[in-house]
Amino acid sequence: MFRAILMIAPVALLFAGPVSADEKKGAAKSDPPGAPLDLTVTGKKPAYVPDHGGAPADDFTKAVRAAEKAGRRPPAAPAVDLTVEIKNTSDKPVTVWISGDPVVLTLTLKGKGAVNAAPALPFTEEYRSPRGVEIAAGKAHSIPVKALVSGYRGAAHWAYWTEAGDYELTAALTTAMSPAPKGAKGAPLEGFGRVTLTSAPLKLTVGAQK
Repeated sequence: MFRAILMIAPVALLFAGPVSADEKKGAAKSDPPGAPLDLTVTGKKPAYVPDHGGAPADDFTKAVRAAEKAGRRPPAAPAVDLTVEIKNTSDKPVTVWISGDPVVLTLTLKGKGAVNAAPALPFTEEYRSPRGVEIAAGKAHSIPVKALVSGYRGAAHWAYWTEAGDYELTAALTTAMSPAPKGAKGAPLEGFGRVTLTSAPLKLTVGAQK
């Protein structure tokens, strides 16, 4: 059986709080505030070049939007060499969910030629249980990112740059941790609290199309 992502995506939105002063300044933040985790996104490659197979930016954007509207997989997203890092900023070890259906990592691109698409793709109906990892005090867990495809099950949100220029990429992670931080809503497993982490934006440079 299949179900559309529109049945899943609103779950992540339940964890988003009001815009804070830190968010307005582009700083990393957490919901609930004060959760002892910090999310960062870094890149080993300083610059990228868009490759649309020779198609003009407008035509490529139309193709992405057409696929989004029809609920089809959009064109291939840009290949990248990035790392999302979850750091434990407390003085005690914590356990953080890093995979499974309750865990959603979303990469959002901003810039003059940025295109973000969320097609209502079908997904299999089985529930994928969360898997946690213990992060020691002051240490971090790294998640490699090789393409700008993210969202539910790593396939619900697609981001593109369509022209040369400067862009900003922000990572948002909906997850849960134990011990549950103050103010966190309960999670499906006892002892865990839901947490949404948002990184400071990573600046990326995109050159002329090949």
